[in-house]
Amino acid sequence: MKLFWLSIYNLILYPAFFIVAVLLCPFNHKIRAGFLGRYYSLKKLKYFKSMNSSSDIYWFHVSSFGEFQQIESIISSIKNSNDNVRIIVSFFSPSGYSNVNDDNIDCKIYLPFDFAWSIFRVLKLVKPKKIIFASYDIWPNIVLIARFLNIDTILISARIHNDSFKLGRLGKSIYKAIYSLIGQIFTVNNQDLENIKLIVPDKIIEAMGNPRFDIALRRESNVDVKFDIDYKLKNRLFLFASLWPEDDSILFPRIFDLLKNNHSAKIILIPHELSDRSINYYQKQASRNNLSSIVVEDYIDLSKLKEQIIIINTVGILYKLYWQAHISYIGGGFSKNGIHNIMEPAVASNPIIFGPNYSNGNFSEAEELLSTSAAFTINSDLELIEVFEKLNDISIYDLASTSARNVMENNIGSTSKLLSKILA
Repeated sequence: MKLFWLSIYNLILYPAFFIVAVLLCPFNHKIRAGFLGRYYSLKKLKYFKSMNSSSDIYWFHVSSFGEFQQIESIISSIKNSNDNVRIIVSFFSPSGYSNVNDDNIDCKIYLPFDFAWSIFRVLKLVKPKKIIFASYDIWPNIVLIARFLNIDTILISARIHNDSFKLGRLGKSIYKAIYSLIGQIFTVNNQDLENIKLIVPDKIIEAMGNPRFDIALRRESNVDVKFDIDYKLKNRLFLFASLWPEDDSILFPRIFDLLKNNHSAKIILIPHELSDRSINYYQKQASRNNLSSIVVEDYIDLSKLKEQIIIINTVGILYKLYWQAHISYIGGGFSKNGIHNIMEPAVASNPIIFGPNYSNGNFSEAEELLSTSAAFTINSDLELIEVFEKLNDISIYDLASTSARNVMENNIGSTSKLLSKILA
């Protein structure tokens, strides 16, 4: 069956994917950026290799910005361990390629087109010591050609949910052909391990945790403005982050009730994608409810502002703002994409609220935070306000705040475990 599915992929599936991408390029700027960026990948790799011909090269591949956080602490540790190591990071999505700027990356590229001949040419040129995939974005010809060229491949932070397509009869057959080609597989937890074992029962698999916990805690040292619990309870900055239109339909205008009878409270709004349209929408929502608003483009102490609605219009500071927040609502849970990063508010001891769809890459953390009463999931605007009212009880708030931080601290250490395997 392995040969069958690899043939289907190479003769039908990937060529069809390629053709569709070509047809959509004129109409979708993200597809166009990724497609055109792949044409420059070989040129960038040729130059990189000419400048680092004698170095040990580790190639990491991630889908987008979120998956990059799975490897951020690992590539930092590898670079610190050996001056002769060079790091390639390839991205599938423009959201990752455009937004990741890390000094530990020596060569940043879009993942080359996954045709067998193009991958063979690239890997023969670069000759990486190992190729490491993060979570789920695995391309069959890369692992196939790497195996042919005796290049070690590793899948880290692997996750398979109980209701995943991969666990169905067809999914098992397809993914067995792919997973069996990968040298080593390391999952986030034991449930993921057991699920992958259903696909490749003969492969040795280990649960190694999630390195995102390490990097989330490490970032705390970059935070300048931190509020203690008494200050948070007094000022009450309600933070709504990574908001999608589906979140907006639930939140507005109901969330403005949080400001009633509390003149020191403020609402902080951060859209998933910054745009004039989102900023204007939030300003209009505030104006319709006779509330003052301000657009902020710098990292500052938000409690000092006099406006009641604060709209953030800059990237890279969200993880710092959680340290000022009283409670955080994380968006995406009412969209098909699922919730966004909930580790960063947990590190800052925020009670966390999100919508019903958390069955994506943040599932494991969401389940653990929910089970310890650190997080709350809602299905409507009425339930949202009920949770906020519940958190007015100091004992419930304190339990949620403490539990959120404890979950993070109890899950550290994955980076060092994975590093020992990667460098072995």
